[in-house]
Amino acid sequence: MSGMLISIGVDTASDSWGFVGVVKVGDYEAYRTIGSFATPAEAEQETQILVGGILGELLAGAEWRRVREATGAAPTRKDLGLSVLRRGQAGTQHTSGS
Repeated sequence: MSGMLISIGVDTASDSWGFVGVVKVGDYEAYRTIGSFATPAEAEQETQILVGGILGELLAGAEWRRVREATGAAPTRKDLGLSVLRRGQAGTQHTSGS
């Protein structure tokens, strides 16, 4: 099974006044930034921030939903930290036993 990449690129703004960020899913252009930017680097950076923020929000929402479904209540800091704590404890227990 081959993967499909989400890519971030840059193109000249349609009015030729700067550059826009372009988000593609495979070959499909999913989004162009509404605003234009003075340089290609700025357009790329701002688009990365936009996509990163959206992915972070989606992932956080999914994690909260999973904890809420598992516990029947909104997650607490303790709930959200359990997997991190388990990894740390497992690593400590594993290394102390050797």
